[in-house]
Amino acid sequence: MKKTKKNIKYKFFHWGPFLFRTQITSEECQIILEEGKRCRNKLHDYRSSLAGYLSEEYGLNPEALTGCLEKYFNAYCAAFNKWRGEENMKPGFRLTAAWVNYMKANEFNPPHSHENDISFIVYPHIPPEITKEHKDFKGNMRAPGGVSWEYGDGAPLHIRMIHVMPETGDLFIFPSSLLHWVLPFKSNVERISVSGNVLLNQDSRKGFI
Repeated sequence: MKKTKKNIKYKFFHWGPFLFRTQITSEECQIILEEGKRCRNKLHDYRSSLAGYLSEEYGLNPEALTGCLEKYFNAYCAAFNKWRGEENMKPGFRLTAAWVNYMKANEFNPPHSHENDISFIVYPHIPPEITKEHKDFKGNMRAPGGVSWEYGDGAPLHIRMIHVMPETGDLFIFPSSLLHWVLPFKSNVERISVSGNVLLNQDSRKGFI
């Protein structure tokens, strides 16, 4: 008797936070780098508002970044609705705060979360030395220079942590309450990232239970 394979149909459920990754353009990277350069002075020192162990973190004007990032927040909205299978999140966002991080050797961000509804990290400049250091790492834990997000308990068959070595142009958008941190690197270079917090359209906030 000939045996036949029976296809098993199934569905699976999406649990936990929605972490979104995309790439901005080189022109948008340049806009962000120029805004960071403009604010790189003592008047814009933002360290007292942040968790990082960094020597240089400066507040930025949110309006200066809204033009090049707004379409990505709207893309997050569309992707979230597809991921969740409902049309709860509506387009329309307000960027409430933004800051630039000039990260050097041995500096790091400890586990922390943000304010408002969603947050972002964008990397307009990553020196190749950090990418190589990350790739050459021989340990069995998270490699240097990476960014990690953590949610829930570390039980078997659970995905508790996402760890990524970012590339130049990477943009990550995620719920502001999601715990995350950035590991140090040893290379004698400077990595530039920009982070910020965003308020959702008020109609969207009613749909999340």
